[in-house]
Amino acid sequence: MHGFGFAGPLQDLGLTQGQLALPLLGFNLGVELGQLVLVALLLPVAIALRRAPIYRHALVPGASAAVALLALVWVLERSLGWTLLAS
Repeated sequence: MHGFGFAGPLQDLGLTQGQLALPLLGFNLGVELGQLVLVALLLPVAIALRRAPIYRHALVPGASAAVALLALVWVLERSLGWTLLAS
């Protein structure tokens, strides 16, 4: 999915339809590899802390709220053309 949104900028660089497959594959594999690395680093910490009250009552709700807020900001930026976060 990530690659479909990335195809436009690749075409803007002058790549033709036949030249898009390899860069899109590389981009998608890079995104997925990055996600796997992040999970591999954070999962052991989450498992070790899962029974700690601060983890269940503060960290999980706080992190969930932060992710939801960031998603809302991105939706507003992309759907309404707003600039809420400086790039």
